[in-house]
Amino acid sequence: MLPAADERRLFEELQELLAATVEDLSTQEVRLDSSLKDDLGVDSLALLELVAAIEDKWQIQVPMEEAEQLGTVRQIITHLGTVTTPAGEAS
Repeated sequence: MLPAADERRLFEELQELLAATVEDLSTQEVRLDSSLKDDLGVDSLALLELVAAIEDKWQIQVPMEEAEQLGTVRQIITHLGTVTTPAGEAS
């Protein structure tokens, strides 16, 4: 489990990334338990763009099979917490 400060930092960074990636989405609309598809309107193309942006920002690889299993903002944060160091760099 991530320390609260790390989870908050990842959440804020992910809010910005989602707002920059998904058309007509603001950071205020992104909640920790938001469903990517149902709440945020992330379709298959937006998911590809989001995965590419996550890979670029955190210098990690996210196989599409894994990406398709990440249905909420919280699930992405949990995944990032397992593959990044507290400094936010790839482990």
